[in-house]
Amino acid sequence: MPRGRAEFTAVIRIAGPGRLQDFRERVRWLMVRDIEAETYVELHAEHALEYRFELEKGIPFPAFTAASSEFPELRVEAEWRNAAQGVRGRAVIENGRLIDQESVPLDDELLGIALETGAQGELRFGLACARQAEGWIGYSVSEARHAYFRLDEPSRELRIAEDAGERWTACLREGHGGALDEPIDGALLEELETIAFRFAADWLWYDEDRAPETAIERKRYADHAWRVAGANLRTEQRLRVGGGQHIGRLPSGAEGLPGLLRAALERRP
Repeated sequence: MPRGRAEFTAVIRIAGPGRLQDFRERVRWLMVRDIEAETYVELHAEHALEYRFELEKGIPFPAFTAASSEFPELRVEAEWRNAAQGVRGRAVIENGRLIDQESVPLDDELLGIALETGAQGELRFGLACARQAEGWIGYSVSEARHAYFRLDEPSRELRIAEDAGERWTACLREGHGGALDEPIDGALLEELETIAFRFAADWLWYDEDRAPETAIERKRYADHAWRVAGANLRTEQRLRVGGGQHIGRLPSGAEGLPGLLRAALERRP
């Protein structure tokens, strides 16, 4: 069985056109001299560094802020999840200064999740959903395609926005239906994007995304000789979950959504 998630975790990423190797050595020097510093895993790839922590005391911002002041061309981004305090957050540091920070309630339990992995741990299908009025809204993804959806339970009408775009592209009812071209309401689109971003932040990375974070994931996949698809499980999740697994954390009433979405998307050309 997969082990449980640590109570307090953080990921710090450094990217930019500057002296990454020098930054790395400076952080190492600062961390060795910090008696409060906790253990970490360091990963590096071209144009990116990444540090992962399972914490007891707190995020080592002083070391990274001090190093940032010496390397102003580099951007430091930190993300954390503190289950004990019920919060998750993000901060950005440049030139030794905090330029952006946010902290929000950790309400992952309100988001329904379903996931299936292949024999080697690759992504077969994933879904995240939330209750809305008399139905469900959410995001579904496989290696090759992804989509937003909205299901109205009384009418059993399922709307799909293929490629997770801003317009509904299909409408189905009891397995029948056809093409649609209708804009998604702005407020609803924001809710759909929030669900997708929260799901992806914990589980996914995309081949089309050329951000520094994916450079680390590409290196990890190469190290394991894994194939890169359009959508991929984050390496730590793939190793934790393993192959041939079905993970279900769906609210009551949403148990049929994975099968419904898979069937609907498989019928699409």
